[in-house]
Amino acid sequence: MYDLFSDFFDGFDLFMQPVTQKEERKCPICGHTYSDFRRTGKIGCGECYNVFRSPITETLRRVQPSSVHKGKIPSKSGEELKLKRKYETLKQKLSDAVKNEDYETAAKLHKQIREIESEVKKS
Repeated sequence: MYDLFSDFFDGFDLFMQPVTQKEERKCPICGHTYSDFRRTGKIGCGECYNVFRSPITETLRRVQPSSVHKGKIPSKSGEELKLKRKYETLKQKLSDAVKNEDYETAAKLHKQIREIESEVKKS
């Protein structure tokens, strides 16, 4: 005779077993986990940046406007460093504009770069 509930209870014993948590990925060098980073705010070692790159980047994006460290500029040499940063930023933008074949923007950026170069030569 066919048992009406036999199919219903197949595999029911799986639900009665204790739930095991999925093991969290660990850094192969230091053994830290992403949960460790979230709890302490500190990375265990340099390899952690590679292992947890995606979630760390996402977390940093929520916390601060940029994932690139810009640091602070000392007041004594501030103008020179600001000019250098501007120059490097313009060079990168110029490179991107040329890649994207945006020659009008590239020409404007090139002009700004030449102005900075002439300022540096005067100094």
